[in-house]
Amino acid sequence: MERLSKEELVRLLQLPNSLRKTMIAVLELGEATAEMVSEKTGRLRTSESGYLNRLVRLGYLKKRRVGRRTHFSPTYCTSRFHS
Repeated sequence: MERLSKEELVRLLQLPNSLRKTMIAVLELGEATAEMVSEKTGRLRTSESGYLNRLVRLGYLKKRRVGRRTHFSPTYCTSRFHS
């Protein structure tokens, strides 16, 4: 996981616990599917899918389709964390 700046860390800590756990998993994985995040967090894939899509709407993650799967990755380098 890339080292976060103080400002990035503060924004991460401001997320609700459920979203923070998901966001940390994606930061550690770099790019991940809901299934991969689910394996890392120990929560249901369907729950993680909802959390991931919420983080996309909030601007913390971006998503892209790879075949039939959706991959999520952090946007902190260009948007939400650097405002």
